[in-house]
Amino acid sequence: MNSLYVISAVGKDQPGLVHSVTDVLAKLKINIVDVEAQAVRGHFMLFLVVDLSTSKSSYEEMLVKLDLISSNFNLGLRAEPYEEGRRKSDKKIMLLTVMGGDQTGIVAMLSGIFFENGINIESVKMIARGDYIAMEIALDISDLNDMFAFRKILYEFSDKTELDVSLRDDDIFQKPKKVVVFDCDSTLIQSEVIDELGKMAKVSERVKEMTDRAMKGELDFKQAVKERVRLLKGLPAEQLELLSKTIRLTPGAEELISMLHFMGYKVAVISGGFSFFTNYLKKRLHLDYVYTNELVIRDGKITGEIKGDIIDAEKKGEIIKEIAELENISADQIVAVGDGANDRFMLKNAGLAIAFSPKEILKKYSDGVINNDNIFGLLYFLGIPESHLKELRKNKDQKNLSND
Repeated sequence: MNSLYVISAVGKDQPGLVHSVTDVLAKLKINIVDVEAQAVRGHFMLFLVVDLSTSKSSYEEMLVKLDLISSNFNLGLRAEPYEEGRRKSDKKIMLLTVMGGDQTGIVAMLSGIFFENGINIESVKMIARGDYIAMEIALDISDLNDMFAFRKILYEFSDKTELDVSLRDDDIFQKPKKVVVFDCDSTLIQSEVIDELGKMAKVSERVKEMTDRAMKGELDFKQAVKERVRLLKGLPAEQLELLSKTIRLTPGAEELISMLHFMGYKVAVISGGFSFFTNYLKKRLHLDYVYTNELVIRDGKITGEIKGDIIDAEKKGEIIKEIAELENISADQIVAVGDGANDRFMLKNAGLAIAFSPKEILKKYSDGVINNDNIFGLLYFLGIPESHLKELRKNKDQKNLSND
């Protein structure tokens, strides 16, 4: 005879609810073998699996006691025999985070995608509410046949809805992230510095064409950099400082980096751009590490050459490992954010890879995409809920006031 029963209770959240239900069970010597509870917008849901074999009380006696609690707390309470459901010992859990402007049908669209791909929803929770939402969904993907195809479907959903998504492993033994690494051009800033230099040197069209093709992976990056820099020969070095003051940061980038520092993260930039500008960023954003190319300047003018090795895709991937060694951490404790083909190995070697307004080639190297201008949303991909962010902002503001 089945001795297991499921008890479910739903009602307005109020003090003493859980204690009252569980205290009744304890006094009847009924053992709780599984429990889950959650408060949502002032309402409370409680689910218990109990074993009556540990008690001399009957199912009917349990119901009588629970009915009193139900009346006192105005609960919708049910108790019914437990029936074996979908229980798997070999689940492979991944976390999907979805964020962006709120709109009708998000959950319906996603649940349809999951169903069509044989994926089961384990849990859903909101980590940001309002006009801008962030939702975290735990998925069992143990029956999924093609992860690459599934990510492609998620990115198509992202393009269609303009919602940002990330899918990452949910490993309870996973080490916490310690370092966040950004590409510079078209990621932390809203333009490609070399294109702006091309405008100053009156070779804009030729430079921009090579930039676009290199970012799509259609040109060898090293060769493309050399050719573009060669076109800049003779440009006065004083123009570089003027350019540094005109290029705009991506909206939310400055606050994001400030918040990451406040939470204890190290922040790095690995750029295929140039040191004159990344040094300006390092000072403004208090960056911990900067890796970039350096233009050769002689007699106050750009010579059309680059000093030392060029930072290309392979080099960016190597630098991720170098930073891990310097920080005495593993590479999977690093988050990497980039936009183009030159960032693919940087993302591949990191523990969490986020493509920001990416070229198509980069998507297959990423765990998630951010398609809008709010790069600050990266914090939700790190699993930080809105309530925690509000508290962090408050503490950060108080610290800044005390330092003034």
